[in-house]
Amino acid sequence: MGVLTEPFTYAQARRHGLTANELVEMCRAGELVRPHRGVYLPAQLIDDVDARVAAVGLLLPPGAAVARESAAWMLGLDVRPPDRWQAAPRLECLVPLDGIRPQHPGVNAFISTLPPDDVIVVNGVACTTATRTAIDLARWRPRFVGLGAVDALTHARLTTIAELREAASRLTGHRFIRRAREVIELCEPATESVAESWCRLRIIEAGLPRPAVQISLREEDGREVYRLDMGFLEARVGVEYDGVEHHLRTVADRERDDARREDIYRRFGWRVVAATSPDILGHSPRLEATVMELLGISIEFRRQIWVPQA
Repeated sequence: MGVLTEPFTYAQARRHGLTANELVEMCRAGELVRPHRGVYLPAQLIDDVDARVAAVGLLLPPGAAVARESAAWMLGLDVRPPDRWQAAPRLECLVPLDGIRPQHPGVNAFISTLPPDDVIVVNGVACTTATRTAIDLARWRPRFVGLGAVDALTHARLTTIAELREAASRLTGHRFIRRAREVIELCEPATESVAESWCRLRIIEAGLPRPAVQISLREEDGREVYRLDMGFLEARVGVEYDGVEHHLRTVADRERDDARREDIYRRFGWRVVAATSPDILGHSPRLEATVMELLGISIEFRRQIWVPQA
């Protein structure tokens, strides 16, 4: 352990020659913070999520593991819901049935069956496997968050649909497992972002046909010219998610996308619908209505609001 370079416990500090009074003075001087009782963190790491997860790892009782949103983060994936995009991932862990749930503010601990095969070690911290993490998120999170997670974990090749189905089959009769199974059947590993997952689910929940994903538009010689996030092959109707960072930041961004979609229609005959965050998360059914019109389908549906609107 490198004191002042990574999280550490009071016991570890004592072994390195630091007294309780010295720790108190370092906290007062702003050199250290104490995110949890008995755990210290160098002040420069207070906004480092990996360091905060490592701090939680120091608190885990025997047999416990970082789980759910925190586990996905440790596995290299961000599955935060849109109402918490700017917040740090939740610090969550699972404690085995015979374990003691840690009582620390800011740490969400859940009692659960936790067989050894469901646990791996990431950077020295016990963490649920990708398959267990996906199943937990699909069970315990809203469906759109669960779908974004299973799409992301399978896209990263950390688990597979077959592995998820097998894991779900072992949980027959458990709470919310039906929701998890539904999410697994909607999984598309080719999906490249959680926003695309949410966009696809919006279309499916409206009662429209399930779109294909990552549609390649190629010249006669086989050269790929464009790739669409999703769409309907027979109708040649595509849907793409336009995020602020890459598509809506400037007028030039929007003009570039408009020109690209005009070229797609001219060269390949595909009409492309651009979906934005308000289309997916807001009250307006513009996305569904536009897709219906282009497909020539009329369906009555009631839009769910996934995220509370301010």
